[in-house]
Amino acid sequence: MDLPVGPVDVEPPRGAIVVALGDDVPALVGAAPAGATFYFRDAGEYRLARPIEPKPGQTFVGAKGAVLDGSREIGEVGREGALFVATGQTQEGRRLATGEPAPGAIRAGYPETLYIDGRPLRPVASRRAVTSGTFYFDYDADLIVFADDPAGRKVEAGVTPAAFASGADGVTISNLMIEQFAAPVQHGAIQGGGAWTIANNEVRLNYGVGIIVSGGSRIVANDVHDNGQMGLGGNGAGILVERNAIHANGFWSGIDVFWEGGGTKFAVTTDLVVRGNHSESNHGFGLWTDIDNVGTLYEGNRVVGNDGGGINHEISYQAVIRDNVLIGNGSSGRGNWLWGAAIQIQNSGPVEITGNRIDMSGGLNGIALIQQDRGTGAFGPYRTAGNIVYGNTLVSRDGAGRTGGAADHDEPGLLGGGNIFEGNRYFMDDGPHWWWGDFPSGDDWEAYRRDTRQDEGSVLSADRPDTSRW
Repeated sequence: MDLPVGPVDVEPPRGAIVVALGDDVPALVGAAPAGATFYFRDAGEYRLARPIEPKPGQTFVGAKGAVLDGSREIGEVGREGALFVATGQTQEGRRLATGEPAPGAIRAGYPETLYIDGRPLRPVASRRAVTSGTFYFDYDADLIVFADDPAGRKVEAGVTPAAFASGADGVTISNLMIEQFAAPVQHGAIQGGGAWTIANNEVRLNYGVGIIVSGGSRIVANDVHDNGQMGLGGNGAGILVERNAIHANGFWSGIDVFWEGGGTKFAVTTDLVVRGNHSESNHGFGLWTDIDNVGTLYEGNRVVGNDGGGINHEISYQAVIRDNVLIGNGSSGRGNWLWGAAIQIQNSGPVEITGNRIDMSGGLNGIALIQQDRGTGAFGPYRTAGNIVYGNTLVSRDGAGRTGGAADHDEPGLLGGGNIFEGNRYFMDDGPHWWWGDFPSGDDWEAYRRDTRQDEGSVLSADRPDTSRW
């Protein structure tokens, strides 16, 4: 039986400071000592006008149904022709990464968001551009203009940059719903310090990132979904990311998810463990380590239907990627070199890739080792070298997806860099499913193995297993 993610029924902690609806929560926390415990007693919305700033060792626990909300409900709305106008909107958050927009995005990096019935609307650049599902924020006039009739609906504007933000160590946050915060790009609705424990929360509908932590922190059993830029992130040593549901993130901030977005992205970590998570239907990569990560372990994750790719380990160093299930990832890279693979290693190594089960049907790529000119990092040149890919199962029912290695810089370094495929099982028709330099004698399984000496001890079979049971 699967263990629950998100909030659960809990007993009130003994000796806790009780927080009721309507209390000034940041003031209560500021007046309490380090190590205090707070219990959000009531189901309902605790609207925060400013972030909670935890002190070292403080604990925050919610009764089931307790919601920390970073938006302000909009009351009376005026009418101007076919449009609706909310006045007095003076909020203006921190604008970051405005030069990293997704194609066609307007006001990427502007964290102010309008929600109608919990659905974020898309910003446009003028009143004339406003249609159903969009809004225009006139910052000079302090107005929000939109087209959807608010009658009988809940209309809210994101105003507060975070629910929790502090550099204090040893903070615990559990059993809360955290939603609709105007977190800037690369910042979390939970913006944590070192050794934080974030467990059994639902974190959703925040503009930037749901949760960001520092070294020694634990992110466990949270339901993290529908955040604008990304679900989870962080940096530091000894971070554990375990048994979270991470889904539908990266769709509405307007930031290019291949700059940063999607399910997760961790940078500059040591001994990061990402285990037993379910990352599904994110816009971008499902799980991503990028820039100077070393000692990373991806283990036992289920990674499904992420359009940018599955697990991506980029300009980093030693890692192990084992016993993961990856299905239907990388649709945005279909047919484009080796991009968007279920497991993608970019200018990184040594990485051990073993025991993974991959369904790459529909022309999606399987396991890709990619070498480009990416310079040097904290532990030496970013090179795709010393990677060993063995004991994996790859299935394709149709399409021309590929597995192997490709380079647009120093191809001899990739091909001669001690990268090895061996002992894998491929369940697919024969054909152009492998990429490893040129195959002078053909473009099929036997030519690939004969000309490259890769995949010794591997097998090819058309007797495909039922991946729906994975």
